[in-house]
Amino acid sequence: MINIGICDDNSYFLDYIEDRIINTLKYGNICANAYKFVDGIELLRAYDNKDKPFDIIFLDIDMPKKDGIEIAELIRKRDEEVLLIFITSMDDEVYKVFKYNTFRYIRKTHIDMELEEALNSAVEKLEDEKHVFKTICGDVALYISDILYFEFMDRVVQIQTFHGKHRTTIRRFKDVEDVFIPKGFIPIHRSCLVNERYIKSIGNLDITLDNEEKLPVSRYRLEEVKRSFISTARRG
Repeated sequence: MINIGICDDNSYFLDYIEDRIINTLKYGNICANAYKFVDGIELLRAYDNKDKPFDIIFLDIDMPKKDGIEIAELIRKRDEEVLLIFITSMDDEVYKVFKYNTFRYIRKTHIDMELEEALNSAVEKLEDEKHVFKTICGDVALYISDILYFEFMDRVVQIQTFHGKHRTTIRRFKDVEDVFIPKGFIPIHRSCLVNERYIKSIGNLDITLDNEEKLPVSRYRLEEVKRSFISTARRG
């Protein structure tokens, strides 16, 4: 289920965008919830109840009280992952939005042409970077950037995030390796797969992660882990 926030002070245009989004997603058999807001303050209140209430936000630039650029700055302080798609009738404002890690911008004068492409591209990105895992407590949706490492313990795969551990119902570690090694994870021994971006330092036979946790590294994996660490550091 994809959660989409739509923010525009023009209620007619807000309804029009919602209708286009829902119809586009229905055509692709994609389930989504759309939430409409007539100003950015209302949109921000959604973050008071949940850390990441939206996967995609369509945000008008020209709004009263706080404009879309001000709202985007406040959103990014709380949520670095949400895909921001700006909507504007002012082409000269476009260049101001890119510092907020903008996914797309749509011109209101070209809404019929540009909205569908932006929405489909956003959905493709989410499908690649957000994964739903079955756990003993129910389904959990995690971005790749949420995951520190996977570990095979007590005959099941466990997922360690910055906020806690999830015990999945996955009983073959290879199932995780096949999916996540191509997505920036590296095996440090036969039952642990680590997100490369969160390796802070490498010791003799261990690594330290960004959360200061230390994990053992197999002697046979050490050189590969070092190469990955250097390559990731070069990419920034």
